[in-house]
Amino acid sequence: MAQSAWTQNIRSDDFQRIVIDGSNIQPVLVDFWAPWCAPCRMLGPILEGLANAYGGRVHLAKVNTDEEPALAQAWRIQGIPAVKLFHAGRVVEEFVGVQPESTIRTLIDKHLPNPDAGVVEAALAAAWRGATREAREMLGPALSRHPDDVHLQLASCLVAILQGDSTPARQTFDALPAQSLADPLHEPVSALLYFVSLLEKGLDPHRPGAATRLSTGARQILAGRAEEAIQDWLEALPEAGSDERSSLQEAIRAAFPLVQDERRRLDYQKRLARSLH
Repeated sequence: MAQSAWTQNIRSDDFQRIVIDGSNIQPVLVDFWAPWCAPCRMLGPILEGLANAYGGRVHLAKVNTDEEPALAQAWRIQGIPAVKLFHAGRVVEEFVGVQPESTIRTLIDKHLPNPDAGVVEAALAAAWRGATREAREMLGPALSRHPDDVHLQLASCLVAILQGDSTPARQTFDALPAQSLADPLHEPVSALLYFVSLLEKGLDPHRPGAATRLSTGARQILAGRAEEAIQDWLEALPEAGSDERSSLQEAIRAAFPLVQDERRRLDYQKRLARSLH
């Protein structure tokens, strides 16, 4: 099989340097194959094409198991083609048999730095300062490249809500897979949707009492000013009646995920705790 800049045929004495040590620089895909194996001949060009497509972000190491039976035994190869993805010195993904290119690409992408991470950070910063149109324009190309990326989808939901476009954001949010619960943007988006629902209940901002304070604070939050709302609600607690106090305390708790500075969030939590006694 032909070698290229990012594909190498390796032997036992190369394995530590090229695969184990090399995977600390970039992921290394190891293809255990043999010349007589028809599925290997089908999978090989797919893997080599991917190595070229990634342009050095992942390397492909090919092990001929006929020539290197000790390596195959050491890595417990029982059937070929067998592929193992090494990252940071260990196996992080593996499969046996021919797989579609899209499946292999998904396995690789999980272990590559996300080139759009900086885009998300910049877009969120823009959204929080009120530049929601700019934020949406920043996220658009990244979403086109990675339409199934949960983090990007959550960022897009957050920006859309702050822009006042909550209905499609809620639909996207409700359709996200369970894995989205572990994403750091899940709680902030959920919190924003809570305050959208609060306003949808028809609270009249001109009525005195809890409705006024809650709806005014909810509008502050949906304008990206969560801390202003929390501070106003905390200051209102001492003079609030029991029903209003309960509603305000619930709203303050719901807003905590929207406070980006951890130290200030802890301070607000302590102030709320003192108000309960």
